Amino acid sequence: MAADPGRGSWLRRPSSSVVGGGVGGAELLLMLAGAAVVLLLPRVFGDPLGVDPDGWRLTAYFAAVTGATLGIRQLRGSAPLAFAFLTLAFPFSAWLWLIGYAGPAGGLIGAPYGLARNAFAGGAQLVLALAMGLCFHYLTPAPRPNLRLWVKPTLFMVGLGVVGTAVFLLIGFALPAPLLGREGVPLLALSGSGGAALGIANATSAIAQEIQFRGVLMAALERQQSRAAAVVTQGLIFGIAHLAIQYEGPAYSFIPIVIALGWAWGWMTIKSRSLLPAMLVHVVADFYVLAVVVSGLYGG
Repeated sequence: MAADPGRGSWLRRPSSSVVGGGVGGAELLLMLAGAAVVLLLPRVFGDPLGVDPDGWRLTAYFAAVTGATLGIRQLRGSAPLAFAFLTLAFPFSAWLWLIGYAGPAGGLIGAPYGLARNAFAGGAQLVLALAMGLCFHYLTPAPRPNLRLWVKPTLFMVGLGVVGTAVFLLIGFALPAPLLGREGVPLLALSGSGGAALGIANATSAIAQEIQFRGVLMAALERQQSRAAAVVTQGLIFGIAHLAIQYEGPAYSFIPIVIALGWAWGWMTIKSRSLLPAMLVHVVADFYVLAVVVSGLYGG
């Protein structure tokens, strides 16, 4: 049964808001500007990772913004977008905490940054992203946002995912090695429990990101922007989010590629009306980055 926006739903939009109309660029830029300040301000005083190695300050910021948009009637139309950003930040912060030294004891899950720990953290990230996506879907009033998650698979979806995977691999191996920061194609030699843990870690994290970006975020943007603008915007934010992770090594060359992938996966999601094709390509892409790019960077 659809939520009744006239009965005080927590994401009720003001009457002046038109779902699917207006660019809503000001509120988007303000939220992102605030996030940039939260992330970059510690650089003025020292190492930002020493201040908050797990990104909880970013989660706290978006939680505060979400609370403000819910508590102030004039801002309530921005609540879906604020909650979408919270859906990006909270599972990611939990993932960082779980794989690091501050997470659960190594004797229970495995050594910090080890494969077993990564698999556990990826699973937790997926559960949190899915739970927040469900809250976003069911607590937003009609017309409810389309997460494109619960869709019966079709032959077209599978075909789009397979073709997209093939195109990604062809382009990936055709790109000049220096552009990706790698030399050659040294593949990771993993088998047994290590291979299983790596598979779980990569698959769960990739699926979680599709729920977060092409699911929740794009659905929130579509309530304020045209569909094409929402695809472009979520792809840009997808790239910015990866830049904020602060990879070790020459990561900056990845960001334009990540943005382009975000656009491609957004288009696939719109075209198929489902997250499934993008999920498939994203899982393969994560394996490619780990086995081909990262191992080339660090001699794995």
